[in-house]
Amino acid sequence: MCDAVFDYPAGTLSHEHPELEIGGVPMNIWTPSYKLPQGDFRSESRFQDYIPFKIIDSCLEQGGTPLFKAHISGISGEVYLKDESCNPTGSFKDRGMAVMVSDAALSGKRKIAIPSTGNAAISLGYYSDKAGLESIVFIPETTGASKISKISEKSAIVYDSDLIGSYEHFIRFCKENPDIYNGFPATNIAYLQGIKSISYEIFIGLESHVPDWVIVPAGSGGNLVGLYYGFKDIASLGLADKLPRFVSVQIAGADPITQGFNGGIFDRAVVLGVISDTKAESIASDTSFNYFKLMAILKETGGMAVSVSDQEIESVPRAYSDRYEFSSLSALASLARLGPSIMRDDKAVAVMTALNREAGGGPDA
Repeated sequence: MCDAVFDYPAGTLSHEHPELEIGGVPMNIWTPSYKLPQGDFRSESRFQDYIPFKIIDSCLEQGGTPLFKAHISGISGEVYLKDESCNPTGSFKDRGMAVMVSDAALSGKRKIAIPSTGNAAISLGYYSDKAGLESIVFIPETTGASKISKISEKSAIVYDSDLIGSYEHFIRFCKENPDIYNGFPATNIAYLQGIKSISYEIFIGLESHVPDWVIVPAGSGGNLVGLYYGFKDIASLGLADKLPRFVSVQIAGADPITQGFNGGIFDRAVVLGVISDTKAESIASDTSFNYFKLMAILKETGGMAVSVSDQEIESVPRAYSDRYEFSSLSALASLARLGPSIMRDDKAVAVMTALNREAGGGPDA
């Protein structure tokens, strides 16, 4: 496998490796190389010096989300929730989008495009508007009405029959329009670097301790890759001597990461022919554009890949389901499967990725 390495700043990147493309969509093959500054990020509020991309002043609202202990029956260790629904547009996407939109603006682009199931599109519109960019989003026709209403306020929408079609249409569009910034969140390096600030905040919130487990809902898995970069930074700075065990959580029947990792399929990316219908549309996927990176991360950290059903998610207590998006609740649903592995002295952090917009609350109400 090609393992390209680059030094920051690098701008928008591309590669020509057809064997590492799925449906014409490039997989993430980049290994970022950057020098961390001397000092201690715990004294900073935005971690700008530790993210090797400049964030423009109008895109500095995200982050600082709560970390709090949750009481989950059947778990002997401590469980904490990282509440990413408190970001400006209600999802963790804001962290990556702020950095990516800044990269687009500073590279001289005036338009930016992405494919999305909703949350990324809402976030893109918000930050593009702040940066003075035009945004174009490719979304499935099945995207929820509340999300479409919010997306249409700030972005031009291109509808496709399903998410796979949106990805392929988006890539063709970007190749035909090189003046438009390709913001594919699953593999965009600036975006993934923005995500890692979650790890910094978890470390600070646990009083300078790395948790034993980090549980992450995963579609293409960019969130998990970004979190891994953050904890690698912490270890590189000499602030910790371990990494957390990462857990990717997917929907049964739309779970290429789970099937690939548990099946020991490491030499090729799993692509599912048919995926299950699910309400957890944000993490339902036929493949992962971070597949090889995720396999390596899960192996390196002694992690796990689990899948849950819609029925298991529906069993999550209403106190959580009223607050968090259905896909996000998969992290809590997975705890029933993980329970025996989480020891009494362990600390596990579930990343609650997004707000339940259908409930009518939060920043996008």
